[in-house]
Amino acid sequence: MSTRVHTLSILRLVRYFLKLGFIGFGGPPAHIALMRADVVEKFKWITSEQFNEDLATANLIPGPTSTEMSIYIGYRLRGVLGAVACGVCFILPAFLIVLALAVAYVNYGNLSQVDALLYAIKPVALALVVVGTALLGQPLFTGWREWVLFAVALAVIYFVPQVDVLLVFVVSGFALWGLNTPKRGSGGIIALTFHLFAPFTAENVTTALQVFLTFLKIGALIYGGGFALIGILQQEVVRNLGWLNQQQLLDAIAIGQATPGPVFTTATFVGYLVAGFPGAIAATVGIFAPAFVFVVLESKLLGTIKNKPAVKIFLRGVNVAVVASITLAAAQLGRDALIDLPTMFIAIGSLVLLLRFKLDAHWLVLGGLLIGVGRMLIIRD
Repeated sequence: MSTRVHTLSILRLVRYFLKLGFIGFGGPPAHIALMRADVVEKFKWITSEQFNEDLATANLIPGPTSTEMSIYIGYRLRGVLGAVACGVCFILPAFLIVLALAVAYVNYGNLSQVDALLYAIKPVALALVVVGTALLGQPLFTGWREWVLFAVALAVIYFVPQVDVLLVFVVSGFALWGLNTPKRGSGGIIALTFHLFAPFTAENVTTALQVFLTFLKIGALIYGGGFALIGILQQEVVRNLGWLNQQQLLDAIAIGQATPGPVFTTATFVGYLVAGFPGAIAATVGIFAPAFVFVVLESKLLGTIKNKPAVKIFLRGVNVAVVASITLAAAQLGRDALIDLPTMFIAIGSLVLLLRFKLDAHWLVLGGLLIGVGRMLIIRD
């Protein structure tokens, strides 16, 4: 990836990603849909091709995909400073919200009102994911090969849940490259499968330091987003370390899924339960730090390779599989979001407002939040 001189100010990026961090409900698919709607369609800060290229690469490196996308966008627009500013500002609101909920949880132990607030936000997020997936896939499907690849990737991810989704992405990329260029050499494609990560170990000097090192290791090695994080936390913080019991882990996961911003701020909640404020900060910094390193290193080391035609075909194949995985995520979100007639009407209305009237997605999220608050107050009375 090559950076370019851009007149966009750091302050403008800071404002946008802070706002996105506060209203970004719905997990990575919704975050990516919001980013694409804004930075590609609305503000035209980057092109659709650049966005798709970064998304494909973000799915090939460890870490939280939507956070890495914010870092990629910042890096394209304002270099390393932009990458840090965008990534930190996207994470910060979620960190503060989850930290506040962790404090409330320790003192009151009641999270039931969170689900009530999300009653109308979930169907709004579903509409955002549907529209965002359609926009993402539109430039990718140029022929029958992409459609066949999409169907195969969809079937594999759905019917073989134990398969590593990263493997599906990589195989999809090579498959499309092979279908389009059967007689050419692999060129620089193999370089894209090189991952810069290593496990970290350290003596248990202090609890906060151990929390940092544990989540640094998780951030450096994790693939598969929020769902993969659940399995790793189960193994690490419940079984191996005994920091949390099963119910505490379930509550931590619920908070990470229910709040806006990156799902990986589940680590903030866990860190606070283990070691208070120092633990919350240590866990958050630890799990997100590798994403910044990987994005900048990948951009500097592999940026020129991605301009080659064969690599562009490979990345398009990766994105076809990404669209397949987001489609399944949307189906899962639909089962969770459409629980009665009102939520169905909210989802349909959101689709109409997005497609027909081009309403800004942020207003829809705010409307969903207000509906949830109103419903919660009515039920309480």
